[in-house]
Amino acid sequence: MDKTNDITFLCTRLKELREKNGCTMDEMAQKLAENGIAPNKSSISRVESGKTSEKTVLEMAEKYCKVFGMSKFQIEQFLRGDKIAVPDTSALLKNVQLIDELNKEYGKVVIPKIVIDELDRMKNNFNQKYSLGLCKRAWEVIRGISYGERTITMDYTGDSSEDNDDCKIIYIAQEASDKYYCKVDIITNDTDYSAYLKGHEAVSALHLREYMATRQGIINMERLMRVNKYYSDSYDDVEIPGSEEMNAYMPDGNTLIISCVRNSDVPINQRKEKLRWLIAHGADVNRRDCGSKYLPALSYAIQMKDQYEMFIFLLNECKADPNAGSRNPHGAGKVRQKNEGNMPLMIAAWWGKDKYVKKLCSDERISINQQDENGFTALIKACANGKLGCRDILIKAGADTRIIDIDGKNYEDHYNDFLEMGPLMTRFKRDKQNKRRNERKW
Repeated sequence: MDKTNDITFLCTRLKELREKNGCTMDEMAQKLAENGIAPNKSSISRVESGKTSEKTVLEMAEKYCKVFGMSKFQIEQFLRGDKIAVPDTSALLKNVQLIDELNKEYGKVVIPKIVIDELDRMKNNFNQKYSLGLCKRAWEVIRGISYGERTITMDYTGDSSEDNDDCKIIYIAQEASDKYYCKVDIITNDTDYSAYLKGHEAVSALHLREYMATRQGIINMERLMRVNKYYSDSYDDVEIPGSEEMNAYMPDGNTLIISCVRNSDVPINQRKEKLRWLIAHGADVNRRDCGSKYLPALSYAIQMKDQYEMFIFLLNECKADPNAGSRNPHGAGKVRQKNEGNMPLMIAAWWGKDKYVKKLCSDERISINQQDENGFTALIKACANGKLGCRDILIKAGADTRIIDIDGKNYEDHYNDFLEMGPLMTRFKRDKQNKRRNERKW
């Protein structure tokens, strides 16, 4: 196996990253200088053309990423170019364009033959087992597959008595890893593969939601950081970032919009003007961060101190979604994520912010009885912390008092717990502290 061919895609991404950030080879060499000693232009050329060892390419790739200010997570993401993606049926049916997306980041996309066969059965639907919608999606996936050097299919050649398709896909992924000398991500929208992955160190499962939420094209990181730091009364003469940069994640996991909302050191008028400019050029006001709480900008405005004007601006002028809840893409394969779906109204009720709760309840778009993954509504969260002002506002606005959480408790039960044990938020803190102490004992 010629390993030079295996790293060609990553080398291409290195060149693209350098050019996207406006660097010549000479300028790149200067950026990579260590202790005053810079590599020469020919070294850069050899790496980007794949005329060096895989180890050297990987080392240089990390250096490129660090020079352009990427975080550890973003570096890992960029290095997907040295890996193989193996999508399963559930992922392809969820996103019929997935193979094209994977080809932008992974060196190879391997489609298991059993996946193709399953899609073909759905498409033909001889026994009328599948819905028309599913049949159509299966047909769209098959029609969109373009096999070539980087998109291939592999058949299962393992134990013929194996009847678990997940195990067969893992076997194919391991075969691909052995054949191409690299790590493999199984892309899935289904159950957690972890139970079957023991002993397969080179193979890991990546849930589709996590992949879609964190994928990021090659961007000009230096320009992104310049835009992030820049505030003014007018943006007429400011260079407009590309559409991908407008919604890209910075090293701290924030988007440009979230960073602007959270930067309370800047005058509110300049922040508003910047938000108008960002949104006008394609920035998504509802995009969640990927580095902390997985919240949209509106939720951060509620959490922050003295940001009611920003909150109103986002809700009214920017048309931020009042029902956009927290969503952690990294736990997508698990059955339930603690506090998942924590929407702006719940956050305001939790902290007892009466004015925010009243405004949100008056918004015609609000889903007042929405529940998070614990089964908590905004009413339950208010009562669990003794926030009676918020409780009264919510009930007056029509909150359903009959709703119970996953433990069978309603809003009154939670208020009684508050009277007996104190606010739920302090009980959460005590639980976390006790957990940390127990971990230290071990």
